[in-house]
Amino acid sequence: MKLIQDPIHGLLKIEDWMIKIIDTQEFQRLRRISQIGFANLVFPGANHTRFEHSLGVMEVARKLVERMDVDEDERIEILTSALLHDIAHTPFSHCGEVIVEDYLGFNHENVEVILRGGEIGDVLKDLGLSLRRIRDYVSGRSCNVVKGDIDADRIDYLIRDSHYTGVAHGVFDAQRLINKTKFVNRRMVIEAGGLRSAESLLVSRFLMYTTVYHHHVCRIARKMFEKAVRFCIDEGSLNPIDLFYMDDWSLMNFLRSQEGYPRDISEMLMNRRLFKRALYVEMDRVHIEMDDVDRIEVEIAEDSGVDGRWIAVDIPKQIKGEEFGASVMIEGEVRRLDEVSSLVKALKEAERRSLKVGVYTPKDFVDRVRKTAIRYLNVS
Repeated sequence: MKLIQDPIHGLLKIEDWMIKIIDTQEFQRLRRISQIGFANLVFPGANHTRFEHSLGVMEVARKLVERMDVDEDERIEILTSALLHDIAHTPFSHCGEVIVEDYLGFNHENVEVILRGGEIGDVLKDLGLSLRRIRDYVSGRSCNVVKGDIDADRIDYLIRDSHYTGVAHGVFDAQRLINKTKFVNRRMVIEAGGLRSAESLLVSRFLMYTTVYHHHVCRIARKMFEKAVRFCIDEGSLNPIDLFYMDDWSLMNFLRSQEGYPRDISEMLMNRRLFKRALYVEMDRVHIEMDDVDRIEVEIAEDSGVDGRWIAVDIPKQIKGEEFGASVMIEGEVRRLDEVSSLVKALKEAERRSLKVGVYTPKDFVDRVRKTAIRYLNVS
């Protein structure tokens, strides 16, 4: 066993079988995958990675598993799944995920793409671990410790991201929430005494989304990066499957090695020479169908006379809000969190209203693009 000092959870006990997984090159790649993409352009301390987050999720999962009635084999399977839940993340984390989904039809939760082969595949085979069972734990099908309504992943990333960004909004009483959790038919259920802690987690999540994850600078950088990577894929210089094996460094170096547009965008990102907001309004104020971003970019480009490569339309996806449906035990009855908490109901509406549509472009084009975007999007 080894001990690793973690700024969030203190000393982590790393069992010998875990070390074999952690030491594989596939897991070590996570050291070079930023946890929250380009957030360090706004919050300079946000340089943490998927590596330490994965260790943190394992630690939270360990505490939750202690409250389950499982044998040693299943305990190892769940903790392995916690360690590997982000193993298939692409460079800059969620910044690359939408690209993979569009071109390949799956996302980072399809861990088999990494686990089937390579060094980590051999280690898992030697440990007698089933890829199918790991996949089912990662997806939440077998139990909801790693992925669920309120789970080990969310508990760790909110506290960790808050710590490294310096934004205090992500702090909540995680230990009490864990202590007030039990399992019914292998599903996490929060006891009545943990209701306020669960509400606190959801408030923290809402504030972290509005303050950090959806900060306009983070979103602008993300769209610029996405456009450069898509350009390379469409031109045939990059295979989207390769994103599962690249890291932040190698992908950025690849973009820099290209001629023209990808190189220009990569240099702009590295030197924080970002697009500006030509338009940034609440989704309720946009009165057209927004299901085809490419078409909208083309139309705005044609009407404004600006090359479409230098226009980025950003339509955020609705926040899934799975946490709202977390199970709570009230007077012996299991109920949904959003049924028993008026605060959670209010948060659902606040999240919907917080989403904004953005149209970004270099500062020299802002006025032209703004006029066209307001007219085309029928902004009220």
